[in-house]
Amino acid sequence: MKKMVIWPAYLAAGKTKREGRIVARKYAIKSPRVEEISYVARELHLEPEVEKEKAYPKSPWDRSGRVLVTKRGSKGELVREIANGLRAHREKTKSGGR
Repeated sequence: MKKMVIWPAYLAAGKTKREGRIVARKYAIKSPRVEEISYVARELHLEPEVEKEKAYPKSPWDRSGRVLVTKRGSKGELVREIANGLRAHREKTKSGGR
């Protein structure tokens, strides 16, 4: 099955479109981490694989990692689904405590 790369930069509220953010600012998340992306991808049944030491090509000094997920639909739709899932996950952990 084909895989698709999801970089934290795609979802980062602190990044501009030129710096790599794919989702609209209203869907963006502050400082997304690969662990969170992997958790949400697992919830969406996307079979995530985390590669922690990888660096986003536009910022090779920042080894933020990446997540490989099963390809399903367009990249934009998939990244937006993950962003919404991350938002919901953070709300749940904030209100429910850890």
